[in-house]
Order: sequence, then structure tokens, then C-alpha cells
Amino acid sequence: MPSLRTPEMKQQHKEYQQSAAPSGACPLCEKPALRTFAHWKITGNKFPYDLIAKTHHMLIPIRHVTETGLNEAELKEYQQLKAAVVHPEYDYIIEATTKNKSVPAHFHLHLIVGKE
Repeated sequence: MPSLRTPEMKQQHKEYQQSAAPSGACPLCEKPALRTFAHWKITGNKFPYDLIAKTHHMLIPIRHVTETGLNEAELKEYQQLKAAVVHPEYDYIIEATTKNKSVPAHFHLHLIVGKE
């Protein structure tokens, strides 16, 4: 699949991944929130899909969890957020498949406002 990042952003992301010290900390757990909800947070993306996105945020469960580990309360709030926040404010929700996830141990979705 072609990259959703410009060559420059793709290179920055690659360099970050190669230089990131294996601290054992989850980078998604440590990301500062732009908005916080009971079980979820919306964060910015340091390496956006800049070929297609004017805005690129991520929706991340606050608890470090895979998609299959989401509990009932997290799933219920996700549905509420989709209706009240995601659908009105963003054009697309993108989820990488397991083979393409850069952080597979922490479920997250990419929220995109597309370029005109």
C-alpha cells in the first residue's frame, strides 16, 4: 500500500522509530490529550498522514488495552463519541490492520479531516 505520508514525513517517522530508546513505555499512554473523556482521549499525531490530512488526530483509550480487551464502558463511550464528536468533526476514521500497526498493544484510531 502506498504511504499516506509525504516522503519527508515518512523519513521523519522512520528516523523517530529507529532512534526511539526502548524505554518500555507505551508512546500512546504518554501522549498528551487535546481532549479527555471518561475512557478515551483525543491526541495530536506527531507524524500525520500529511498527503491526505489537513488535521490528523488519534482517538485512544486511556487504559492501555488492545481492541479485543476493551470493556463494556469503553465500548459504550466509543459509540457515544463517534456520534457526538467524531462524525461531526472529522471526515474519516482510519484503523491500520494488525500487520501495519506501529503500536499494536494499544488500540487507537486515526481521525482525519481531509485536504480539500
